[in-house]
Amino acid sequence: MATKNKPLPAEPQDNAANDGVAAELSDEAIHNLTGFFDVLIQMDFASKQRNEQRNESDDFLQGNTNNTQ
Repeated sequence: MATKNKPLPAEPQDNAANDGVAAELSDEAIHNLTGFFDVLIQMDFASKQRNEQRNESDDFLQGNTNNTQ
């Protein structure tokens, strides 16, 4: 197993991926992946919130225009 400062070489990981065998990741690689997925989740959440706010404001505007006609 690799130490905290020394990640595993890429070649064994590539071979493991090609052979369908689970590869061990270094602590740094796990930290990087965790951060990457955390950012993706935050971006998705923010996008959903913007869409909900946009839909609410569209519904409000459509409600007002329907009442004035």
